[in-house]
Amino acid sequence: MNIQKIMKDAKDIDKKIIKIMKIGIRYSCIFCLIASLILITYMLTSNPHLYYIGISIFKSSLFYIVGFIICGMAFNNIIKDIF
Repeated sequence: MNIQKIMKDAKDIDKKIIKIMKIGIRYSCIFCLIASLILITYMLTSNPHLYYIGISIFKSSLFYIVGFIICGMAFNNIIKDIF
């Protein structure tokens, strides 16, 4: 797929969809910060359980960020096709 087409599609997303995407990305970023704090705590205490919890939360939050972006763009394309 052409990069210009992707950028054009990203600029034409409905305002309501962008609002939902921004809220989802904000919550995911908050989870990234929480995971970072847990990983910093792991560095100070060397508790392996904290490491696994921190990495799991961090991976999940990054996955949700990408999911919100992709689902927002896909939902916008579905709405365009219907109307």
